[in-house]
Amino acid sequence: MTTIMNIRILRKISFLLVVILGLSFCSSVSPDSLKAKNIILFIGDGMGKEHIKAASLLTTGNDSLLYMNNMPISGWSRTSSKDNSVTDSAAAATAMATGVKTNNGFIGMDANFNPVSTILEEAKRQGKSVGLITTVQISHATPAAFASHVKDRNSMTEIASQMLAEGVDVLLGGGEDEFIPTSDTGCYPALGVRNDGRNLINEAISGGYIYVCNSDSFKSINTSSTSKLLGLFADEGMARPFSPSLAQMTQKALDILSKNSNGFFLMVEGGQIDGASHSNDAANAIGDTVGFYEAVKIAKEYVSSNNDTLIIVTADHETGGMTVSPTSTGVSGEDGPFNMPDGKKFYVLWSTTGHTAVDVPIASQGPFSDMLSGVHENTFIHDVMLNALHGIDNSNISK
Repeated sequence: MTTIMNIRILRKISFLLVVILGLSFCSSVSPDSLKAKNIILFIGDGMGKEHIKAASLLTTGNDSLLYMNNMPISGWSRTSSKDNSVTDSAAAATAMATGVKTNNGFIGMDANFNPVSTILEEAKRQGKSVGLITTVQISHATPAAFASHVKDRNSMTEIASQMLAEGVDVLLGGGEDEFIPTSDTGCYPALGVRNDGRNLINEAISGGYIYVCNSDSFKSINTSSTSKLLGLFADEGMARPFSPSLAQMTQKALDILSKNSNGFFLMVEGGQIDGASHSNDAANAIGDTVGFYEAVKIAKEYVSSNNDTLIIVTADHETGGMTVSPTSTGVSGEDGPFNMPDGKKFYVLWSTTGHTAVDVPIASQGPFSDMLSGVHENTFIHDVMLNALHGIDNSNISK
């Protein structure tokens, strides 16, 4: 009897030790090592550190690089493609979407034309809802890299077909023409550009999507009863001022995608920072960067009560070689002056109308975000997201 009692006592002691050790372990686990239920990836197309600086100066007067982010983790991304030190959006987005460097112009494929699985596709395999948002055509290079696989970024009608076939739950942006045949005009004046006769909008509606094409219908969407949403707000790229705004599209997408108990993946692109920078148009480049960070703010508000969400804010590359100056240089092509809230002024200089090879900033918060501190290849952004989805320990991620 004594022996049995001793065994029972030992078992109780062992159980208590396991509980105590388990509680100790849980209390020591950093939020950055938890599995990410949700991932929100923001990509400012063409947005370098000086774009962010200029947007910060214009809105707050503070020139701190990450002032508008106010995120705990900051780092840098190297942007070269497989075949060029200066990337294009297709190769850069593919690197972030798949973790594989590829040649300029390739979408969702490696340099040997082999399709490569994307982070969006992996999220779907986990039963998560997925979404893509941009201010350019939804079948443009950056969103395309997450949900399609083509040899040429200009194959936008094929990209649109693949996006719907992939079952992306929320698609918001411009590019109605790539969804409709050459005989139709849709909601906007220009005829469609599809030569196969397909009307992807009608196919989407038949497949359960709610379709909207203007701001009023967008605002009236009942997100509680909507699980699939297609919104195309221009023939091609959206017109400024964007309506709906990038922030409004982000909020609507979060309202829909977050209903999935398995979580979601969302990519949001500030798509026209690049075009303005190609034109050395500082006013629109800065304005679009401000609008981009208004969308980031929406996501940060969501994360304030959903800390199992990884947010990453970065760019695919820098465009224009922008430099911000506190004084006028008198150089031809200088933009400005731009007024800060305190009345001080700043000016913008450009060194090119093309892309550059400079590193671009990364800011992040949430599970696994600590891994993005420092300088990394752009493929590493994919690796961090993938490991965050699977909850793999930080130490197993290779830089």
